[in-house]
Amino acid sequence: MSVKMSKTTKEFLLDQVKQDPGLPRPQPTTSFWQVPPHPTLANKRSSNLPDRIDVAIIGSGITGCSVAKHTLEISAQSASEMAMTVTVFEARTLVSGATGRNGGLLSSFVPEEFSDLVEHYGVEEAVQLARFANRNIEELHELASLSPELRELSQARRLRDVVCFSDPGDFAEGKKSWALYEEHVPEDKGKTEFLSAEEAAQKYNVRATAGAITFPNGACWPYRLVTDTWSQLYEQYKSRFSIETETPVEDITYNVSDAPYPYTLHTPRGNVKAAKIIHATNGFTGHLLPSLRGIIYPLRGTMSVQKSTPEFGQHGSSTTWSMVNKRIYDPETDMLEAGTYYGHQNAITDDIFFGGEKTKLSDLFVADDTQVNAHCQENLATLLPRYFVKGWQDENSKGGAAGPEIRAMWAGIMGFTGDRLPLVGPLPASATQRGQDGGGGEWIAAGFNGYGMSLCWACGEAVAKMVLGADVSDFLPAALRVTRERLEQPARRGALDAILDMVGAESRANEDEIMTRYFFSQ
Repeated sequence: MSVKMSKTTKEFLLDQVKQDPGLPRPQPTTSFWQVPPHPTLANKRSSNLPDRIDVAIIGSGITGCSVAKHTLEISAQSASEMAMTVTVFEARTLVSGATGRNGGLLSSFVPEEFSDLVEHYGVEEAVQLARFANRNIEELHELASLSPELRELSQARRLRDVVCFSDPGDFAEGKKSWALYEEHVPEDKGKTEFLSAEEAAQKYNVRATAGAITFPNGACWPYRLVTDTWSQLYEQYKSRFSIETETPVEDITYNVSDAPYPYTLHTPRGNVKAAKIIHATNGFTGHLLPSLRGIIYPLRGTMSVQKSTPEFGQHGSSTTWSMVNKRIYDPETDMLEAGTYYGHQNAITDDIFFGGEKTKLSDLFVADDTQVNAHCQENLATLLPRYFVKGWQDENSKGGAAGPEIRAMWAGIMGFTGDRLPLVGPLPASATQRGQDGGGGEWIAAGFNGYGMSLCWACGEAVAKMVLGADVSDFLPAALRVTRERLEQPARRGALDAILDMVGAESRANEDEIMTRYFFSQ
């Protein structure tokens, strides 16, 4: 039943989605990637906080690591007086957020979205986004190749993603987008493979009822890759670089008279003055930047590790999987199946990493990773027999269901944006709310929409170069830059768009009905 909402009621309900995400929670679910924790840096912090620093990085994930590495290395190449002091602040242990909790895939989002990107940004910008994502992925492979030990530790490898479609219309759109991608990104021409449902089952052991598309990608152990990179940075630059874990930044104040260190970061361990601040907090961005609540908002994801079987085989050195389905939303139960699942296999142990969401919509846009949603847990336990032909008996087979053994399951917080692209670059005073001039010393790289591993490293590189005064227009797509237009969209539009997209709304005409179904259950 549709109930027409008044503007006042609607605004009030939308405000519920724009809540303060708070700080990362102290006791998150245990991520399989983070066991065991890094032996020397997981809980690293100085005996005393530095009094003042040139660059404060908030967040120790892959984005913050990239900002630190590029800032330290580039500034070291300048005159000695230009070598910057850098401190990274982490609310919990090192790399304990989304980077240490994600699916571990190195996949570009661009080929599947290329048609939409062309429609919204034009061919030239879509191509630049494609090359930016490819650059990011290549840089991560290069990072993992800095030593044979890191290559082995990070398990970075080049693979092929099998994208399985259950809906013929979605498959047709996917083929159109990939073909358009290859037309305009000629260096990737000939890399796509289109398969019928029968061919996909025979060649890749997948149930893709409408068909499948395969394209090169990769995978790695993200926690190990990033923590080892932090370790190398610390050893090389410890005279001007510090890591402060379990040191949440609770507030930031600005005083123009305190130049050249006008920013004060307030933490439970004391205050630190800084010349520049980089926000690399993704889904938690809105805590320190209230004006961005609803423009960047948290979304809780769920990952699992499940034991393989001899019948399933060994595919960790060749293949990953993505399952594309229609989103299903039941307003009576508030239950949403988001439609996309993703996975890959460990090339050494054969364990299968698999993630995706089926949850109450009211439990999706939250910043609490201290528990795994029960609906997600139940659903993930059923997916391998559902999507793979061989390996497990499904519930309709002779002998009944014999599901896989769950080795671990955990939650993580992603950061989403209304236009589905991250915000990268300097923040205006209207975003920081630090006074009329705002200082001009705060930057951001956040809101990666679940595609962080294909974007974060290069976004961090771009921000570091901006901080150092370099022109990055040669590689950073304009669509990713922080602009007034992007920040001054109606403050709640991002959250509203997210809800409408999640429930699969075909248009904005039924927005009142969707919002009523969602919020009146709260």
